[in-house]
Amino acid sequence: MNKFIVWCYIISVAYILSACSSSKVLDLKLAPQSAQSFVYRTKQTTNTDVTVMGMPQSVSMEQSTDQQFDILKVNSDGSLDLKVTYKTVKIDQDLGMMTMKFDSEHPENNEPAEMVENFKNLIGKSMEVKMSNKGEVLDFKTKGSLFEGVFDNVPNGETMEAQMEAQFGEESMKQALSQMVGFYPEKPVKVGDTWTMKRSVKAGMTMDIETTYTLKSRKSGVAFLDFSGKVKTDPSNSTIEMMGMNMSYDLAGTQKGTIEVDEKTGWVIKTTATQDVGGKMMMKGSPMGDMNADMKIKTVYTYDKID
Repeated sequence: MNKFIVWCYIISVAYILSACSSSKVLDLKLAPQSAQSFVYRTKQTTNTDVTVMGMPQSVSMEQSTDQQFDILKVNSDGSLDLKVTYKTVKIDQDLGMMTMKFDSEHPENNEPAEMVENFKNLIGKSMEVKMSNKGEVLDFKTKGSLFEGVFDNVPNGETMEAQMEAQFGEESMKQALSQMVGFYPEKPVKVGDTWTMKRSVKAGMTMDIETTYTLKSRKSGVAFLDFSGKVKTDPSNSTIEMMGMNMSYDLAGTQKGTIEVDEKTGWVIKTTATQDVGGKMMMKGSPMGDMNADMKIKTVYTYDKID
């Protein structure tokens, strides 16, 4: 048997094995062992363009967090008891008329220092979470508001507390966890299969998201998924009160991205996604009277598991 025939044989066998592997069903779910610890690094960049009375304004925000996940117990029904702890936080906001920066690892770069100083209280704060093996948050406990009393002596402190609680607090954490691991299909799937999931996300405004996932490929114990979806707010359920004004939103758009999953444990290895929405923001009670604004929001986010 000459070398050419040998190589053809090897390639044929590899192709057949690959095809067989792709045709096997995969039960995507969380299946870790107890006493594991790892860190998820979350990065998010949001650019918001608002036009009010013909005057455009742009706001940008970049934030990243490292959160340690400690698996305390794997229960008999497959659910998990977790402890999630903030390890690092970095925020960089350009609000047009002012900038705000906080870096828990490099406090010398914080500005305005007197306003963001108390953000450091977030570091070390923990949450206890019970999660099903399909990524559903069953129970969630924190010891009071993460920012309770932090902004008592800061101008517009109540607004700042509400903003930070929305970004990093209990509801935000629940949504982040659902976004991170809330995609597992109810039934085993094979390469090429798709499934659709619906959920509501409340981050100041409430967004209804319908997402379709596709198992694109499998390689070396890693499942590769693509997803795309539609995003829409409900104006009657998306009102925010801020600085004496009531603001409601009528926005719609799309999101898309990719996910890499460890087939053995079910934990996400990496997620990359982009969300684009646009529409109207309605403001009532402003000093200039009621008005509408055109709004566009683009968000790019990633999750990376760090062992």
